[in-house]
Amino acid sequence: MQIQIVSKGIDVSKALEERISDRLEEMMDKYIHRDGDAQVAVARDGSGFKTSISVHLSSGATFEAEGKSHEAYSATDEALEHIEKRLRRYKRRLKDHSQKAKAKEAGLYVLSNPAGNDADDDADSAQISDEPMVIAESVGRVRTLTPGMAALEVGLADSGVVVFHNSRHGGLNVVYKRPDGHIGWIDPDSNG
Repeated sequence: MQIQIVSKGIDVSKALEERISDRLEEMMDKYIHRDGDAQVAVARDGSGFKTSISVHLSSGATFEAEGKSHEAYSATDEALEHIEKRLRRYKRRLKDHSQKAKAKEAGLYVLSNPAGNDADDDADSAQISDEPMVIAESVGRVRTLTPGMAALEVGLADSGVVVFHNSRHGGLNVVYKRPDGHIGWIDPDSNG
């Protein structure tokens, strides 16, 4: 794991640097088992100190935490505790997601089979078999939410997408998790 420690307005001691590096390495080995990068900034914040930590995983996930205290060590410990909590939750969500995916495999069913039943030609069946099958993954009602509530739900849900009626104007909206880790929002213009 590559760890970059930056100090702003203060000199960070070797002991604090080693403490940060050791804890981050330990967390990555314990929870993630992957390589990643971390940027740590220790700075003066008024009469105290502020430590900001950002961890980037090879999967594209990013975790950020901040700690403030009158001492640099306690500010760093607070930020490290927040990062550890987020990594633990991330590991749990990945584990739960893989178990739910195995359980849901039996619940999937085909809505439309593009191969059809009367495909006799080899050429026709070759063309048709390249088309994807439409599979229903879940059935549910569309709720009325604010975009912020839907974004929060996408962050907590394993599905990666939430379809909802916008509480402001009642139109159908979609909030989804983008491949870069950010959240996207589709709000079709109902006026135009």
